[in-house]
Amino acid sequence: MKKIFLILCLPLATASFFAQAGNGNVFMSNDKIFTLGKRSKSAEYKIDGNPYSNSKKFEKVTIDGFSKNVQDLRYNAYEDEMEFTQNNENYFVDKTDGLVVNFPELKKTYIVKDYTYLGNKKLGYLMLLNKKDAKYGLFKREKVELIPGEKSPNAYGKDANDYFAKEKDLYLISNGNQFYKFPKDIDELAVLLSLDKNELQSFAKSNKINFNKEADLIKLVDFINK
Repeated sequence: MKKIFLILCLPLATASFFAQAGNGNVFMSNDKIFTLGKRSKSAEYKIDGNPYSNSKKFEKVTIDGFSKNVQDLRYNAYEDEMEFTQNNENYFVDKTDGLVVNFPELKKTYIVKDYTYLGNKKLGYLMLLNKKDAKYGLFKREKVELIPGEKSPNAYGKDANDYFAKEKDLYLISNGNQFYKFPKDIDELAVLLSLDKNELQSFAKSNKINFNKEADLIKLVDFINK
């Protein structure tokens, strides 16, 4: 897998490529440097399934701050990377804090966040489920893991291949750069964000809020942001 910024996706402000340096794999524009450096790859082997949270298909996207003429992308939930293809090779998009990628057909929006969760700092893609600049943000982390295949118990059987498996979606709520796993009930939510528990309970009851339904979580977070 190679890594490159969206070189066909120039900022709305005009920026022309004017120099090429080094060994030919570094391109400079007015304010950007794009690299085509190869990533190390392990030996090729068969893996069942695929690492994509949506599908293998590259989808039309719009990216905030860039022109509409951008490459089709797909989200690799195992690598936590956006991929595109060029000249029959796959590339990763440079991951920059605040980058917003919209998939109109999928009705999904991903944003790169530089955040802290469980004491660990991470720069990664999260699905944005409410307004971008809301005080309390609601996000969903999609993740695919690689599961080792089982070895055959005898010499006559065939070893099972390693395979990709989708993990359960993780819902996160943010307050500034601190991210927390979405609480399991109103009591925990009120304590976590120092909110009026009675007011939240009244809203949840009148709107029949179910903490296991994404649409209800969105409705609840929209309410506490008012």
